[in-house]
Amino acid sequence: MKTKTIKCNFKNSQSETLDARLDVPANIEIDEIKDFIIFCHCFTCSKETITTFRLSRLLAENGYGVLRFDFTGLGNSEGNFSSTTFSSTQDDLKNAIKFLEQNYRAPSFLMGHSLGGTTALSVAQDYDFIKGVVTVASPSDPEHVLHHFGHALTLLEQGINASFKVAGKYYDITPEFIKDVRNANTKEILSRLEKPVLVFTVENDSMVNEKNAREIQQWVKGKTELVTLKNTDHLLSDRQTSAEVAQQIVAWLQNIR
Repeated sequence: MKTKTIKCNFKNSQSETLDARLDVPANIEIDEIKDFIIFCHCFTCSKETITTFRLSRLLAENGYGVLRFDFTGLGNSEGNFSSTTFSSTQDDLKNAIKFLEQNYRAPSFLMGHSLGGTTALSVAQDYDFIKGVVTVASPSDPEHVLHHFGHALTLLEQGINASFKVAGKYYDITPEFIKDVRNANTKEILSRLEKPVLVFTVENDSMVNEKNAREIQQWVKGKTELVTLKNTDHLLSDRQTSAEVAQQIVAWLQNIR
């Protein structure tokens, strides 16, 4: 099935514009789309990161509408990344949900790669129309991202603004970020999540180890399914793995009613 991509945007709670793309099947009407999905990208990534981009397009090829967007201060979205927190990321996702609900159709599923999956898990129970969640190589707790910070963490713990480096790029951050992720009680949140969850973990992932997936599976109150991916990396860089993961997601979606 051919796809098309619709350029769109919406406001966050600070009235800053967040850039988004809606991947949909090309030759059917909007009201004929099976379900709408929101896909959340990884920490310091964007909607164009290969994991988010490829899986969104592959799901659109299978009849779904997938909204991918840049969180505040990342990609082409407005705002200052240094002032973001896990809470503001959750709020961005809630505004994405509101955008779909008001302009197309309420999303039936939330998905996310790495920290994006953790964000999706943390808000899913707030919406009756969300049927389930898919996570790909996601940490069980947002505090996991602090491993990126290195020496900056010492400064932040002293209340000093700092910067950290990811993939050759420096990002400014404030002490409020670490306070916020450490206050997020993901175990308690997931213990109230009664929706089904499909959890993908990557064997020998250098970024997020398999313990995180097992904790998600253990903590979620709803039915979970755990899939271990072999011979790939944190980003699912090889196209074959992305295609296989997309087909597994489609099969799982079709069983959720």
